[in-house]
Amino acid sequence: MAKRGRPGIAYEDFVETWEQLLLTQGRATTNAAHEALGGNKNTIASFRERYERDKAAKALSLIKSIELTDAVHQAIAGIKVKEIDALEKANGQLKSRIDEYLALVKETDEKLASAKIDLEDARMKFEAEKLSLERKLAAAQARIEDMQTREQKLIARCEQLVEHYNQAKQEAAVAKKEVDMLRENSRP
Repeated sequence: MAKRGRPGIAYEDFVETWEQLLLTQGRATTNAAHEALGGNKNTIASFRERYERDKAAKALSLIKSIELTDAVHQAIAGIKVKEIDALEKANGQLKSRIDEYLALVKETDEKLASAKIDLEDARMKFEAEKLSLERKLAAAQARIEDMQTREQKLIARCEQLVEHYNQAKQEAAVAKKEVDMLRENSRP
């Protein structure tokens, strides 16, 4: 007879270990169950899913088995109506606040659009004024350059005249000496 693989973990052993972990540690995990039982983690994970399904099914069947009186149903309905009223009131207040916020956003958007237009107008005025001032500056610089050119010509002409004046003055001084020498020589 052939040997079978290693024996697996029984579901009942898993349940016992899982519930023991819940009691002693307040919680149970797949790793903690694996450490306690050994075996395959996939098997433990599938047992855990099965345990959770079984537990949920038991809780649901217990809830379904409880029969509620009409008074309890009416009390629950009254509570639900109050909850609905409170939620509708809160919803109305929230809608009102949202409407106020949207109105504020719309107003802010309009102000922003207006400010953008004003900014664009100011930028265009600035550019026009800048262009006008640049033209005036260019014209003034051209006049300054023209005046500097004229000034240089006048300075050059003045220097020529001063040079002619000094030359004429020297010639006059020489001529005066010659005249003085001629007078002395012409005296008996």
